[in-house]
Amino acid sequence: MSAKKKTKRTKAVSKKEESEPGKEGEAVALEKAEKAPKEKKSKFGLKRGILPEKIWSEMLRVIEGKELKEKEAKEFAEHVRQEYEKNLAEVGEAVGIVAAQSMGEPGTQLTLRTKHFAGAAEVSVGSGIQRVEEIVDGRSKTKYPTMTIYLNAELKKDRKKAEEFAKSLIDIRGEDILTTREDFKVKVIELELREEKIAEKNLDRKEMIKKVKEMAKKGKIKSKGKKLAISFPKNYSLMKIRNETLKMLRKRLQGTAGIDKTIVTEENGEFIVKTSGTNLKTILRKKEVDGTRTTTNDIMEISKVLGIEAGRTAIVSELHKTLEENGILVDLRHIILLADVITLDGEIRGTVRTGIMRGKSSPFARAAFEETVKHLLNASFIGERETLEGVVENIIVGQPIKIGTGRVELIMKE
Repeated sequence: MSAKKKTKRTKAVSKKEESEPGKEGEAVALEKAEKAPKEKKSKFGLKRGILPEKIWSEMLRVIEGKELKEKEAKEFAEHVRQEYEKNLAEVGEAVGIVAAQSMGEPGTQLTLRTKHFAGAAEVSVGSGIQRVEEIVDGRSKTKYPTMTIYLNAELKKDRKKAEEFAKSLIDIRGEDILTTREDFKVKVIELELREEKIAEKNLDRKEMIKKVKEMAKKGKIKSKGKKLAISFPKNYSLMKIRNETLKMLRKRLQGTAGIDKTIVTEENGEFIVKTSGTNLKTILRKKEVDGTRTTTNDIMEISKVLGIEAGRTAIVSELHKTLEENGILVDLRHIILLADVITLDGEIRGTVRTGIMRGKSSPFARAAFEETVKHLLNASFIGERETLEGVVENIIVGQPIKIGTGRVELIMKE
């Protein structure tokens, strides 16, 4: 046998010994066991058992914070364990159907009033049935986008500074503060500042004139009293002059894109800014903003900027808040289950035929929702196989569903 073959055989034997119980295999297993994370215990030797990490750590914090004695700590831990076990879903329980019923039935009592105002008649916020539809359907754009901006330590206690910052966020375009008059005969455009708009938006007149002058790059600009005149060369076509005018009117002079209105309100002893319109990515970069708390009601934007986990949390909080505002109390776990389904594959997919239903592997499940004939024909063309594993599929063919008692498969001998 050659040396090369011997080496291969030796490696194969050592791998076999590791996988089989023996001296070397035991050594490997012992090494793995030592590296594995050990179960956390408290000073009273309490065992975590089936408790999740979050509940376990919170329980230990309470025991240490309240300085409980050994007997009290063990009683408290046992009570927590019992409560947790009591709240666990039974094996085979139809959690999806229960969640759908728990949200669907009270959802019929939602108001049709589609918006209310936050703080003042400046910023409208989505509400009622329209807002719930927006969330569960995974709409790409919110009808009433709004942001809640928390400020840093310097601004949150000073109303004047907070209002100045809020006004600096408003998206100001040329068309908002300028009136134009085009004289095509002499190829001149006259621009005039709308004084009432400048005063209303608290803008600096000199600064606005400076920015307007910077915008006019193609022609020569001159001041005519309160007006600005831009003259173009004689060889300039009228179409080019019109395009330059439109470009100037659309250009942003100040503020953040997407923010239309802002108001400053006081909550819990600090000033915060509420906006109509949203631009989370840009706002979070500003040094005046507390990025850890600032948020928007646009779930798609949250998931794009902060990730899908943040999007999932936003779905839960927004849906819970909307239902609560209408006096509807739904167990948070039902909402969490829905949020998990919507964000399962790393993207926001609504409960519509183009969302989570498209991802169903069962042709019958897809056909049961919408466009029945289309789904069945498509499945037939490509020869899809129906495994009859879900609830809907078994109901369609008249079989017992694998939920609750349907999960039990016992044969009794007479």
